[in-house]
Amino acid sequence: MSILGKVLYIGGFELPDKNAAAQRVIGIAKCIRDIGYQVVFVNALKKCDYAPSSKEYFGFSTLEYRRESVFDYLIQGRTAIKIIRDEKPNIVIAYNYPSVALNNIRRYCQNNSIKCIADVTEWSRACGGNVFYRLIKNMDTCFRMRYVHKHMDAVIAISRYLYNYYRDYTPVCLVPPLIDIKEEKWRIYQPKDTMITSFVYAGSPSAIKERLDLIVAAVDACAKKERIVLNIVGITKPQFIRMFNWKKPLSDAILFWGRQSHEETIRIVKKSNWSILIRDNNSVVKAGFPTKLVESISCGTPVLANKFSNIDDFLNANNSLVLEKIDLIERQIKIACNKHLEVDKSIFHYEKYIDEVRKIFM
Repeated sequence: MSILGKVLYIGGFELPDKNAAAQRVIGIAKCIRDIGYQVVFVNALKKCDYAPSSKEYFGFSTLEYRRESVFDYLIQGRTAIKIIRDEKPNIVIAYNYPSVALNNIRRYCQNNSIKCIADVTEWSRACGGNVFYRLIKNMDTCFRMRYVHKHMDAVIAISRYLYNYYRDYTPVCLVPPLIDIKEEKWRIYQPKDTMITSFVYAGSPSAIKERLDLIVAAVDACAKKERIVLNIVGITKPQFIRMFNWKKPLSDAILFWGRQSHEETIRIVKKSNWSILIRDNNSVVKAGFPTKLVESISCGTPVLANKFSNIDDFLNANNSLVLEKIDLIERQIKIACNKHLEVDKSIFHYEKYIDEVRKIFM
């Protein structure tokens, strides 16, 4: 296949698979590679050698370096611009980049005939830290979402909410988190639990988005009559208690596994009978899309979820139980205990989205 040009993908993702950002950019990069471009990652890490090093992940060249100073990373974008100047790409894709630095990168690219694209996966709201931090963070988000992205050459939107928001301003493609179903980690068979109905929550919960407290309360209540267990991956019991200000005793049906490797998390999800995912459909949730839903379906594990963002574009009677109202969660858990579904694991396979990604490269 002829190389149409070089794409530089920049951001704070932790390759190869240490966070959801890494999963996302790899999936999109595979689409871009199949279209005919060379993709090079530029990965700024908090923990890394100071000198830039060249590595390879999934066949992609990757330049890793210790993240520049806060002022440079947030305001100047000078280090990123120097790398762009040295690498001479035809296209730059910036993943959730700080607004002022991104605007500088955008202007440099447009002044040098380099197409500049934003990969947008969230519309976050600051909730921690002091008042000054929250003010600065929210100003950064507002400037990035309401001004900078609208002036990019294109946007890759993770959700329909973001797609609809930007489509009147710049070319947009709608791409959820993607996986490569041909990778060994998705193909390895893991038998499901048969002696007990096992549910799993796997992710990094946030009290702003997740209603893990409702999930735990419902499983606790159902465990009095049903043989069920809830495996919680990504958070410890003390962290859960602090995050949700939990006061009640937790039953033996709730198992906390803390942070696990991606491979081990996938193994637990595959073994489980159901994933469970409940969120309030607020503005933060509408803008995003859950990687944990993508991974559950790709593992062949059906999902019990309420409606939020545009996940119902992908849910059907063969891969999910959908709650019309959050307060029906206990009833749906009981239904799930007596229901078996054969899940199409290829829904989020990256090859199905190549034509969608191609739209912004035409």
